[in-house]
Amino acid sequence: MSKKLLFNLLAVMMLASLVLAGCGAPAPAATQAPAKPAASAKPVLAFIPGQLANPSQAFAWKMYQKDAEKYGFDVIVLDGKGDVQEETKAINNAVAQKVAVIVSNPNDGKAVAPALKAARDAGIVVGIAMVKAAEGTEGSYDFWVSVDDQLGGQTAADAIKKQFPNGATGIEIGGQAGHVAAINRHDGFAAAIKGTNITVLDYQNPQQWDTAQAQAIAEDMITKYGDKIQFVFCHWDNGATGVINALKAHGGMDNVLIIGVDGNKTGFDQVTSWPNYISIAQNVETIDDTVMQEAQLFLKKDPAAKAQNIVPFDVITKDTIKNFTAPEW
Repeated sequence: MSKKLLFNLLAVMMLASLVLAGCGAPAPAATQAPAKPAASAKPVLAFIPGQLANPSQAFAWKMYQKDAEKYGFDVIVLDGKGDVQEETKAINNAVAQKVAVIVSNPNDGKAVAPALKAARDAGIVVGIAMVKAAEGTEGSYDFWVSVDDQLGGQTAADAIKKQFPNGATGIEIGGQAGHVAAINRHDGFAAAIKGTNITVLDYQNPQQWDTAQAQAIAEDMITKYGDKIQFVFCHWDNGATGVINALKAHGGMDNVLIIGVDGNKTGFDQVTSWPNYISIAQNVETIDDTVMQEAQLFLKKDPAAKAQNIVPFDVITKDTIKNFTAPEW
């Protein structure tokens, strides 16, 4: 063996020895690929409530967590905080996180439609929950799941007409200003009493689904109209709690018919405790189940997927309450 060849061989052996001594183990092969997520990793569903502090949306989040495994999702929540700008930030955050599905219960369906459209354009399945999609927002969502809020308003009107066949006067306290559910409940109610002897003395929306705001509106209207108020249509049961407080404070008005929408625990309690109360109930868990079913169908591009999904209302009265299980929310 030549001296040059021997020198080169010794140099290679020394270099190999140094590498092994420094690492303590053989180096991984340079061609080893980085670890990939398991093929069974679940798609992420981001629930974006308009306001997580709203009891119905807090309960909805609980149901998404409860049933996520059943429907094959990992779930996260990004709170809209009762503000369109905050909700838009939440939608953009979900896009940045590359979630598979966004489920929105919007503060204002038209205001957040551009952000939802951008999410959908990015390949995310977009669903609207607990309200119908707002008119004119086609292209910003794949599907919606809701009760028919116009039918809810109509049901309230029918109850009043049944209670007062010779006519009556009363007030309407709407839901959150600009919210699709509030708009539809009002429209259904107004259409159903049009041309009848049922007269609405006043109608006003609070800025949020807030009991204290509903109570303040009720107090002002009671001061203004007093005993002319024979009925109150309040767009949500928790808001009707404020109405009851205002009526009790005025005194002598416990014969007023109150109708609320939601059918939550508060609504059930008020059917029992107030002399004349009706709750028009939406089943939140049924809505959430349908949302997750449809989301999976859209992810799989299944032709069975439906863009429009109606979940029926239940009507809770003193006569029917025994037929229903009181909800947790």
